[in-house]
Amino acid sequence: MEYVTQSLTGNEKVVMIGRFHWIYFMGAVFWIVLGVGLCIAIIGGGIAWDVNSGIKAAYPNLPDEMFWRGWADVVAKKGGYIAIIRDMHMFIRGAAFIALVLGIILFAHMMMVRATTEVAVTSSRLVLKEGIVSRNVDEMSVDRIESVHVIQSILGRIFNFGTVMVRGMGIGEIVLPPLANPVAFRNALEKARQAHDKLARKG
Repeated sequence: MEYVTQSLTGNEKVVMIGRFHWIYFMGAVFWIVLGVGLCIAIIGGGIAWDVNSGIKAAYPNLPDEMFWRGWADVVAKKGGYIAIIRDMHMFIRGAAFIALVLGIILFAHMMMVRATTEVAVTSSRLVLKEGIVSRNVDEMSVDRIESVHVIQSILGRIFNFGTVMVRGMGIGEIVLPPLANPVAFRNALEKARQAHDKLARKG
């Protein structure tokens, strides 16, 4: 929360910090697991096709119970699995590499978003900061908040995460990223708005 703490003014205090739910991290992990899985599946499929072709050529009448012995013999003759992969068609190796790289890129992107996004409610404003080099900051004074909507899917209700949409009076809306405990975040916004209104009436 570096940006939020540095931007506090006067007697302004942080009421609540929005946190990404653990399921967001699991979504990021899903992409890298999918990329690795596809890479293994593509390479494994290429190896299976190559070795099966070698078995059929060398042992056309091989009984089923001798299949794995024939497999081992063909792999040994070809110089092992590394040699098979090295001699594999470039399109197969390229597809496996692309699947792996895409999984890593999507994982890294989601983790970068998680690491560089700040969401907070202070005693006077709502803050959403995104990015680190190219920075985008949305702020809304709590006295300008018209309504707050919490959107939760069935999974969101079960695991307690959701999206918070904050609409301002004449200034559009801010849509926050999926947060853990969105109802508590909405309540924190309402608490900050009520406290601000109370101070305004006293002033």
